[in-house]
Amino acid sequence: MNILYKAAGVLAFSAVLAAGTIYLAGNRSKTTIPGDVLPDVYAEETSPFAKYSAGSSLETLPISDFGGEIVTETCRVTFSFMGDCILASNAGDTREDAFAEYAKQQPPSYFFENAVPLYSESDFVVANSEFVMSDRDLSRTISEGREFWFKAPVSSAQILKEGQIDIVSIANNHTSDYGDEGYADTKAALEDAGIIWGDLDNPVYVKKNGITFGIICTKLFSPDVEPFIDTIAEKVMENSDIQIMYFHGGEENSHVPEEWLVDACHRYADMGIDLIVGSHPHVLRPMEEYNGVDIIYSLGNFCYGGNRTPENRTVMLNESFVFDVDGEYIYQEEEFIPFYVYGGEHNNWQPVPISDPGEISRTIAFMYGSCDTAPDYKGEE
Repeated sequence: MNILYKAAGVLAFSAVLAAGTIYLAGNRSKTTIPGDVLPDVYAEETSPFAKYSAGSSLETLPISDFGGEIVTETCRVTFSFMGDCILASNAGDTREDAFAEYAKQQPPSYFFENAVPLYSESDFVVANSEFVMSDRDLSRTISEGREFWFKAPVSSAQILKEGQIDIVSIANNHTSDYGDEGYADTKAALEDAGIIWGDLDNPVYVKKNGITFGIICTKLFSPDVEPFIDTIAEKVMENSDIQIMYFHGGEENSHVPEEWLVDACHRYADMGIDLIVGSHPHVLRPMEEYNGVDIIYSLGNFCYGGNRTPENRTVMLNESFVFDVDGEYIYQEEEFIPFYVYGGEHNNWQPVPISDPGEISRTIAFMYGSCDTAPDYKGEE
C-alpha cells in the first residue's frame, strides 16, 4: 500500500477525545471477489447499529486530499477492537468481590454497559476472549510455571452478547486451560450465543457491502510459529478483499514490543495484511504505521477478571476502511478511545471511558509514541 497523503488530527467522540490518522491508498488495488468463490463460512453483517450501508448517500472527499482528483466515497466499514477480556476468576478465587461473584449478582449487561454506546454504531466489534466456558467439572491443564486457570459457566457467553461483541479470537494461552474438552465447550457456548469465534485453523470471514474481510486470529509467542501463520495468511489473502491479523503475543507487563515481534509484524505488513492488532501483554504498547499499515502492538486489558488491580489504562480501537463507488479500497483511518479498566479503588470489572482531558491526551500521546511513560505505569520494565 503506497502512501499518497497523511494527515493527523484530534477528533471529538462524544465526551471522549481521540486522535486519528488518515492514510490514502495508492496503487495497491483490492479486487472484490465474486460471491461464487467465497469461502463456505462467512457472516453477512446486518446489524441495526451499522452507521453506513449500501444505501448511504455519497460523500465527495476534499479535492486537495487527492492532489486535485475527485474521489467519491460510497461506504466505510468500521471495526471496533478491544483487548484482553477474561470474564472469569482464577480457579479457587472465592472472594466476595471476585469476577465470578459479580457475575452471579449483576445482569450480563453490567460489564460492558459503559462501553457499548461508544461502539454501538460500528459494523463489527472484536475482542480477545481469554477464558474457558464450560459447565462441566474438567481437569486443569498442568504445565510448568502455570498459575492461572480461568473457567466460567456457559452462561458467561451472554455477557459478550449483551456487550454487542460480534467476533472473538480464542487464539490465546487461556482457552486451553481445561484441555480439549474445555476448548470444545467454549466454541459451542459462543456459537449458541451467536458470537463468531476464530483461531489459527479457523480464520473469520465477514462481509459488508459486498466486501469480504478476512481476520487471522493467532498466537504469536515466538518466530517458530510464523511458518504456520504464513500458510493461513496466504489462504485468507486469496479469499478476502481486506485482511486483518489479530495476534496474541509479547512479553507480559512490558510496554515495549520485542525486536522479533516487530520484525514479524513488518513482514506480515509486507505480505499484504492491511491491519495488525495485538493483545496479551496486559498493558498498552504504542502503535506504529509501517508502509501504510497500522500495527497496534497491544491494546492492553479491557474487561479483565484476572487481576484486582491491573494497570488502569486501556484503549478501544476504531478502524474504518473506506471504499469508492466500485468497491475499491480508498483509505483507512484509526481512532483511539481511552478507557479506565475499572472505575473504583480496585477492579469492579467494568471499563469506563476516560473523561479527564489531560488523561485522554496522555493516553493518546502514548499510543502514538509521543509520550515515553505509559499512563498508570506501575514499575520498571
